[in-house]
Amino acid sequence: MKLTLKDRALILNTVLPQFDTRKNMELKVSIDRKITISEVDQKRIVVKDLGGSQINIGFTDAAAITETTDIDLTDEELSYLKERVDFIDRNGMFSEFTMPTYIKILDEPLSEEPAL
Repeated sequence: MKLTLKDRALILNTVLPQFDTRKNMELKVSIDRKITISEVDQKRIVVKDLGGSQINIGFTDAAAITETTDIDLTDEELSYLKERVDFIDRNGMFSEFTMPTYIKILDEPLSEEPAL
């Protein structure tokens, strides 16, 4: 899956929960490791805590929103991200800023076809 720095920051800060079941936390940790943001890239992100579990994410350069990195996610990890985004959608938590990333996750096809 091709993700921008913006996508990775949003997934880490808004899609992946702080608490979940043991199985889902194992998936979360695995995804965290794959999309981790390097120290160099961390300097390109400005995260402001707005309180009430809301954050504002800004970037120091436009490339953070356009340059992509190919992240190899398993179908199980991708399915988990899709479930999380679906939860966010059902709870009316999409915004104009987050919508492109969330739609990218929902539209990403799984590599394996489910067995019939």
